[in-house]
Amino acid sequence: MTGFKHRRTLFGMVLSNLVLLAGVFVFDWNPHLLLLLYWFEAGVVVIREAIQSLFAELPPSEEYRPTGSRAPFPLKLLAEVRGGFRPVRWLPAVYPRNIPYILLTLIPLAAFWPFGGLMLTGVISPVVETFVPPASTAVAAFAILISQSFQLADWLRSHKYETVAATGGISRTALVLLFAVAFVAPFIVGVVETAGVARVGLGFVLVGSKAAYDFLEIRNPGFVHATMFIDETVGETSTVDVPDGEPIAEFHTDRRAGVAVSVFGGVLVSIFGPTLLLVLLGGLAGMLIGGSLFGTPHGPAIGAAVGGAAVVAGRVLAQLVVGWIEGAHLVYRVYPDAVVAHNALTNEAQWSVPRADISSVSISDGVISSILPGWFGSVRLDRYRGESRKIAYLSDADAVVRLLDT
Repeated sequence: MTGFKHRRTLFGMVLSNLVLLAGVFVFDWNPHLLLLLYWFEAGVVVIREAIQSLFAELPPSEEYRPTGSRAPFPLKLLAEVRGGFRPVRWLPAVYPRNIPYILLTLIPLAAFWPFGGLMLTGVISPVVETFVPPASTAVAAFAILISQSFQLADWLRSHKYETVAATGGISRTALVLLFAVAFVAPFIVGVVETAGVARVGLGFVLVGSKAAYDFLEIRNPGFVHATMFIDETVGETSTVDVPDGEPIAEFHTDRRAGVAVSVFGGVLVSIFGPTLLLVLLGGLAGMLIGGSLFGTPHGPAIGAAVGGAAVVAGRVLAQLVVGWIEGAHLVYRVYPDAVVAHNALTNEAQWSVPRADISSVSISDGVISSILPGWFGSVRLDRYRGESRKIAYLSDADAVVRLLDT
């Protein structure tokens, strides 16, 4: 079965390269069109790697956690979620802690990939004449999608997700290649064409280079990993100590409170956080589009409002997803000697505090709980050793305080 999977991936790679050769020799594709197809494939590879990273079972090592970077860590609360859940029966478990690492790859792709396409089609490039890809290009694009689909299916069936972490080695390589293809290669191709090299010969060299890279990748998959990382990428898996026996009490989070906090937090982050830049860019794009669609004087204002609101809505939606995964399914279990936060979605204990280590128990006041008095409350557990913990979004916070005070 393993050999069959290997042959299927090899077949997809061979098919995509044969289509490119046919484009050069049969359809007379120019080198810039080949670069455009490589640009398309690099984006598909990054998306495939992002999908694969969702299923990576092992945590990243400390060397590759972006804690020391000044760049914002997207949806960082998810990085601390333990365990995973299966969205459907025929797929392996998805691990929420991988999502921030995936976004660290997808955000650069979203930023540079469209500009790469504009460069390669000559829209904003000084060295490429503007052109429209011929209809025959769709065959190559379809072959690329088939090849990458085979690789994704084989990766899942081989259970490789059991031994990797979501550090995105292939994605980083593809982003480097994307930059080279979109912003460096057109200038080199232009110089070579000026030197009088035939189009067919240059196209053959480009296809041969890609075929050699594909062959090296399938023969030695680890070389991509080795070129992007010098340290161990897989971290140690830690567990939370859970007492034996049954808890004496359980407290469930109020999901209505989680929704309210997520919406409020998403709006605040959009206005006062790093998302503000995206809100401004969305407003600027909306202003330009609104002006062209509806004219002045109202078109730009309407477009700016819609563009900014769309970004805010997207950020609120992301915060709702975070709240649903990280907080909405928490069950706080009180044992005779410990308090444990258990995530019912991932079926994994998130943290545990020995009751002997609790120095004080108090109601934790927050901005939103003060706006919605009596709806929900939170409890703060101060400790003699270690960081304090918060039992959040409870419909009866006083009951928790009374129980733990005893």
